[in-house]
Amino acid sequence: MLTASAASPNIPLGENSRPAPKPENWHGVAEGLNRARKHVSDGSFQPAIDTLKEILEFAPSEPQAWRLLGDILGRHGHAQQAEACHKKAERFEQHAAVDTQTTPASERLAKLLWKQGETDAARAMLAILLLRKPEDEKLLALRESWNEAGNES
Repeated sequence: MLTASAASPNIPLGENSRPAPKPENWHGVAEGLNRARKHVSDGSFQPAIDTLKEILEFAPSEPQAWRLLGDILGRHGHAQQAEACHKKAERFEQHAAVDTQTTPASERLAKLLWKQGETDAARAMLAILLLRKPEDEKLLALRESWNEAGNES
């Protein structure tokens, strides 16, 4: 059994394997997508595919990377793989759209704090939410109801 302070086991890397990207050599999704697009515009499709695969190692739910990968594969006669990539992109885009329609976690947390009697913390969190969305009718109504509840006590 390894102890918490033991070094990682030495696992030999296969001929085609490489170490996972580390934060010091990872520049982010946006830069990676820009780099992949540049490769495509230069006609360097394999480097573009490699860049997209690297992005998907870190961000497997990035729809833009899946869509671009599907476009490249489709151009090169890999219709089934291209279709699979496009389906993944659509699925992640739909999931992202659903997430934006749900109540933000910070709003749910503010309500929970209020219910638990942590009214100052709840109001502080609500104030931050209102700074981000000052015209949000739900947040304004919530603030009004909390103000009325505070006046009654």
